[in-house]
Amino acid sequence: MFNELALQIEKQLAQGSNFAIAQVVDRIAPSSGKVGDKALILESGELIGWIGGGCVRGIVIKEAIEVIKTKRYRRVRISPEGGTRETANYKEYVMSCQSKGTLEVMIEPVLPQPELVLVGKSNIARKLSQLAAAADFRVTVMANAIDHQMFPTAYRVANEVDFSALKNSTNTYIIVTTQGENDDVSVKKALETSVRYVGFVASKKKAEDMRTYLTSAGLPKARVAELKSPVGLDINAKLASEVAISILAEVIDHFRNGNAVANMPVHQENAPIPVEAAPSPSETKFAEEYYINPVCQVPVSKSNPKHIVEYQGEKVYFCCDGCKVSFEKNPGQYMKS
Repeated sequence: MFNELALQIEKQLAQGSNFAIAQVVDRIAPSSGKVGDKALILESGELIGWIGGGCVRGIVIKEAIEVIKTKRYRRVRISPEGGTRETANYKEYVMSCQSKGTLEVMIEPVLPQPELVLVGKSNIARKLSQLAAAADFRVTVMANAIDHQMFPTAYRVANEVDFSALKNSTNTYIIVTTQGENDDVSVKKALETSVRYVGFVASKKKAEDMRTYLTSAGLPKARVAELKSPVGLDINAKLASEVAISILAEVIDHFRNGNAVANMPVHQENAPIPVEAAPSPSETKFAEEYYINPVCQVPVSKSNPKHIVEYQGEKVYFCCDGCKVSFEKNPGQYMKS
């Protein structure tokens, strides 16, 4: 099992995918999970390995997905007595399975360093490439007629702007720093990908003109609103190296916390209204393959549930006997909530 997990970890890291590792760190018998048992959980909810069955499996999948999103570890205790204690790094659940054992599971996120795609061969692009490589980012630079020697620290240098080779949009950041050389084409191509973060190095006026162009070119308004421009944290940067620092700082903040804020003042006229990002492919796949148990609120695999009950024309999936029994006593209460 360890070899299988090691191979899976290597595979996911090579793909640039986020995942979590869960390990049983404490146990009170009886329980099917033993101390030292471990599993890898993907963003899609797929679990590889073993940490226990029934409600334990569903709880760990649920918490692992949250750990990946928040990028914070969490210790989960599942016991017959349950509990209400909850912090950012600890949570208690009731063991609704009939075994009535107790488990504590440590869940940690594994986040490969992101890929930074720079479009353009400007001085800012050169400085940003150097800084990002020093911060262990995998840097790709794209520009027409580019001199490869200008970017000695880049992982890859391409002579054309082509995003079709991007492996994983989740951990990819695109910064367009073309400074007048096919700006509109490059930004439009970047926004047509599923990359969550696209930045455009420009003044506020140029950024507004770009948004007007993108809207007229047929891009959805919600997607245009996601463009980060002006890009970079406001540190009063003047030099190209300082601008590069401000951009990399915003990218790191977004990667670690998911809350980077653009420099655009909220009172600026015609400023785009922030919108909630569309579900990622992994989130869509999770919703298709898992059902949230209405009793314990943990995900249950639709292909391998413990029980299925039909209620008012809807199939309800359960992870264990206890949840099914509780539901059948008062189904209306659970379906309403």
